[in-house]
Amino acid sequence: MKVARLCVTLAAALIATQLWALPDDRNQPIYISSDSADIDDAKGIAIYRGDVEMTQGTTKLTGDIVTIYSKNREIQRVVSEGKKKQAYYEELQSEEKGKLKAWGKTIDYDFAVEKIELIKQAKLIQKGDTFTGDHIEYDQAKQLVNATGQQGGKTGGRVQMVIQPSQTK
Repeated sequence: MKVARLCVTLAAALIATQLWALPDDRNQPIYISSDSADIDDAKGIAIYRGDVEMTQGTTKLTGDIVTIYSKNREIQRVVSEGKKKQAYYEELQSEEKGKLKAWGKTIDYDFAVEKIELIKQAKLIQKGDTFTGDHIEYDQAKQLVNATGQQGGKTGGRVQMVIQPSQTK
């Protein structure tokens, strides 16, 4: 298992540059559509249910249930759960990295520490490179990927990676 983590970390270090949505995205309004919403401003919790779609600039998050945790109207954490289908996250990245796409039964995005956690049936694609496993943690600040497979799962508990060849001329 340690070897798989090391391979994923090294591969990510080789292919990843700064993983950030476009700088302007964080200054854009957030749009949310859902079948229902329960918002408790005093506690800083908003729960959206039913085919939820949340966008901010070029960043998109979907799920069956999306919970937003905020403090002083600043989002601290967003958790998207997929019940009928997987939760999905995408962002257009700077420096010609294209779109980052991520799936999982649960996506937990902690803004405070700049980490995206993909839980159960996790998959992350960046510029054609693909990581799949049972659990993937993506640390945006440190540009690290940690992935683990599911013991006894279809892949025998292993993490799967596809790394595209360099496109330099």
